[in-house]
Formats: sequence, C-alpha cells, structure tokens
Amino acid sequence: MQNNDPLKPGYNFNAHLVAGLTPIIEGDELDFLIERPGGMKGYIINMTSQGEGTIFSGEQAFDVKAGDLLLFPPSAEHFYQRQKDSASWFHRWVYFRPRAFWNDWLNWQEQRNGVFVTQNLDHNNIEQIERLFIDIEYAAKSDMPYRDDLAINLLEQLLIRCKTVQPDVVSKPIDPRVIEAMNYMTQNLNQDFTLEDIADHTCLSSSRLGHLFRDEMKMTITQWRDDQRISRAKQLLVTTNYSVNHIGRIVGYTDPLYFSRVFKRKAGLSPKRYREQIS
Repeated sequence: MQNNDPLKPGYNFNAHLVAGLTPIIEGDELDFLIERPGGMKGYIINMTSQGEGTIFSGEQAFDVKAGDLLLFPPSAEHFYQRQKDSASWFHRWVYFRPRAFWNDWLNWQEQRNGVFVTQNLDHNNIEQIERLFIDIEYAAKSDMPYRDDLAINLLEQLLIRCKTVQPDVVSKPIDPRVIEAMNYMTQNLNQDFTLEDIADHTCLSSSRLGHLFRDEMKMTITQWRDDQRISRAKQLLVTTNYSVNHIGRIVGYTDPLYFSRVFKRKAGLSPKRYREQIS
C-alpha cells in the first residue's frame, strides 16, 4: 500500500509542490536516516528551525543548525539524519518542480557534494525566510481559492530571498531593451507575434535580442512568453466559463492541441483538469 505521509518512507512525491515540517526527536518514530542515493525528480529546499542535523557521512559529513538552508537539486544524493549529540532536529522543507525562469535562483554560491548550502544568516533573514516556509505549507494544504498559485508565488519569493542572501550576488538592473521586449509581449499576449516583431520593437536584430534576453532572464523569449500566457490562462479558467479552446485563443494559441500540451508542460495537468481541481 502506498504511504500517504510525506514524512515517512515510501511516499510518492509525484506532485509539483509538497511542503511540511519534519519534527525529529531522539528515539521517536521519525528518528531515522533518510537515504535516497539517486535523489528525486524535483528539488527540495530545507531549513533547520530547531536542533541540529547531519548531512552525508564520513569525510563529506557536515552539520546544520537553526537557520541553515539546504537546496537539493534533482539527482543529488539525499543522506541526512538527526545529529547524534542533538536531542532534536526540526526542519521545514518544500519539494517542488521548478519553472524554466527559476534557473538562476536555484544556483547558490556554496555547494557540497552536489547540495547547495547557505549558513550563518542574520536573525532578520532567518525570520523572514522561515515565515515564507510556514506560509507555503499553509497555502499548499489549505482549501482556499487559488491555493496552488498562491503557494507557487510564495515559493518564488522564498527562492528569490534565498538567492539574494548569497555572498556572490550583485544587484544588477535589467537591460531596458529586455524590459521593452517583455512589455511588448505582455501587451500582445493574444497576438501571433514573431521574434522579428519583438526585435523590431526594441530596435535590435532577432539574434542580438535572443542572446540578450537569455543572458538577462536565464530563459528564452519563447519560454518567458509561454509562462505569461499560461499564467493568464489559469486566471481565465478559474474566473470565467469560457471553453478551454476559447481561452487558448484569448492567450494566443490558435491550435487547441498545442495549447493543451504547453499548459500541461507548465502546470503539470491539462487545462480541463486544472479547472476541475481548482473548482
């Protein structure tokens, strides 16, 4: 029988976002070694809120304490447990499948054995980051309207805040021509515009704009456009009674099958299933 408790072995993390708190106390039922040699399909971001844990073993082992952050990319080995001299280890976590434009947020400065690590944060940052973990868990487990979108939005805030506390991050404004390109696409989401149309609007060649956009946004123009279109489609699926095909046309997809494929790739389920789930 499949385990439905994500805190225990055998749980199938076949979802786009799962969040929780693992309260480990010496000798209790959760006091065991987590070992996943092949990692997972998605990412896990983890924050210690109380006590200490030990990550890995032997020469690769290191301990984490309250306020320390871990980010396990897909396929990174999972090997962690309560630190043997600590009476407890409480850690908050979020499992998620990332969107394409999150790539830059998911690369931190320090990495140990394939796992990103951030330690020695000040009290203010720790407090704000833990609050986001709590809010994500609450939103993901609630029955409120738009709970999935709200949880994803909070996760984006969490990832951005974790990225901003990295020692190597330097604040850099987005190139105004990239902003112009994004504004053009936002204002014309329902139009069948081409890369050449956007390039003409920004007074750049298609090749130059494509490279510049990718350097600045860490994703392609097509990926960014599709993210915006699918975000708008989600809103329409929830707030209107329009047919799925009509919503696809409203956000710029003339081919309903292509719209469904893009939507499922971005949202994890079909437009029809998304509407049923939210409703």
